[in-house]
Amino acid sequence: MTGARDVARAVDDRVIRAAAEVNAAVRDGLDEDTVLGLVARRVGAMLGAPACLVMTVEDDETLVVRAAAGPLAEATRGMRIPTVDTFEGEVVRHQRSIRLPDVGGDGDAASVLPPMVRAVLAVPVPGYGRPSGVIEVGDVHGRRFTADDADLVGLFAAHVAVVVEHERAGADLEPLADSSPPGAEPLPVTLDSLTSSVVATTGASACAVDLLHGDALRRASGHDVHRVLDRELLADVHDAARQAVSAKSPVIRRRGRDGSLVQAEPDGRAGEVPTEAPGGALVCVPLTSRGGAVGVLYAAWPPGPGPTELELAYLSAVAGEAATAVDSSHLVAAAQEKATQEERQRLARELHDSVSQALYGIALGARTARQTLRRAPEQADQSLTYILSLAETGLADMRALIFELRPQALAEEGLVVALHKQLAALRARHGLVTEAELGSEPAGTLAVKQTLYRVAQEALQNVARHARARRVTVRLSASSTALELEISDDGSGFDPRAEFPGHLGLRSMRERVSEIGGVLNLTSEPGKGTTVRVRVPSGLWP
Repeated sequence: MTGARDVARAVDDRVIRAAAEVNAAVRDGLDEDTVLGLVARRVGAMLGAPACLVMTVEDDETLVVRAAAGPLAEATRGMRIPTVDTFEGEVVRHQRSIRLPDVGGDGDAASVLPPMVRAVLAVPVPGYGRPSGVIEVGDVHGRRFTADDADLVGLFAAHVAVVVEHERAGADLEPLADSSPPGAEPLPVTLDSLTSSVVATTGASACAVDLLHGDALRRASGHDVHRVLDRELLADVHDAARQAVSAKSPVIRRRGRDGSLVQAEPDGRAGEVPTEAPGGALVCVPLTSRGGAVGVLYAAWPPGPGPTELELAYLSAVAGEAATAVDSSHLVAAAQEKATQEERQRLARELHDSVSQALYGIALGARTARQTLRRAPEQADQSLTYILSLAETGLADMRALIFELRPQALAEEGLVVALHKQLAALRARHGLVTEAELGSEPAGTLAVKQTLYRVAQEALQNVARHARARRVTVRLSASSTALELEISDDGSGFDPRAEFPGHLGLRSMRERVSEIGGVLNLTSEPGKGTTVRVRVPSGLWP
């Protein structure tokens, strides 16, 4: 008996060391394929199996072999396995292990491993919202994999799940770097269009716009005036632009009959310039907005008569449009910056209140589990359960926050999915019982859905922070006359007529709904919970 216990203890020590090695790899941020390869090698070695595969579920719902260990598995890396009519797909769908004691070389049963594999153990990799993958072990001796073997593989499946969720979160965040508001036309596109119209409509051979950045003028868009001006006029560009900006009026420089530079009157008159004149002409028109200059428009004429009065008037009109575009861009940028700062502050609060607290709890729980494993291994389960619950909370919160950060997420995934994610975060973080009666995705414009989502988000945050509720219900319904959203809770309630700081964001919610032509009604009474109802007429959501 003593010998058997020693063997069991040695096996347990190997498992603990292997798990600690994989955990350190995850903690140190090693790349996903490195961690998955380490899992495949350690699982295969501990089970004495000549083949171990780690597969992940891809976006098209197929399984891909991301890591393989053992002489019988090396050629399988990168293979794709359908989740239909395969036992691996059955593992994914039902989220339970499958043990095949004798596949007999059946190619359908052993869809990835070579024919000499006799016994197969496939263990699901859990995931948040959808499965993450499968760990598959193969043996050539027709052994019978046990429930203990499945539990051992399941320990490492949890590590794989963390890696896959991290990878998915990164993929969700990638579009954020270059996202822009839908329908917004970048300022350079507008300025390019205006400068191109000058070249197409007038006798100018080049046109460009420089914008003021502090005291410096920097090229924003347009055709390069330097290409058509001779050296003497080119040297005069900077001075002419500065003069136009300072005087807030056009400056025209052209070459006279004797070849010398002549500054024309504001209307462009500088005497007759023959077509055979050796030089061209330069026109600098300031871009002025709200009493100040924001830049300058250049137009260059080749040798010849230069700009006419009609062309100068056209330049002034184009400069006015360019100034308006620049001013609008500045206002939009300022508004976006303010909104960005407010959103950053909100997200910082959310991260502090949820994810950072979950991570702190995970670290604390991990230390406790490590100490328990040393002193009383049989009592470690409680600490590990605590760690897993915190990890699920953190994942739910991160999923909800990532959804909010992606501008296109609501358009791609829909309002119903968005509301489900908010409720999942509420359950995980606050332990509330949630009910969702949402039905299928309703018709409606993106603006209407965004408003309903933000109202629901604000109302659910109020429930979590103030209501002391145990249960919250969200209903979404669409009829031929209206789209309706209802959020109700069984919390402490309040007097809606009372005045107190913040007023639970009700003003913000009412303003949002009013902007899309909807109506928000709130019903609440101390001790009797709160119900928020939003109704948007069908004419606003074709």
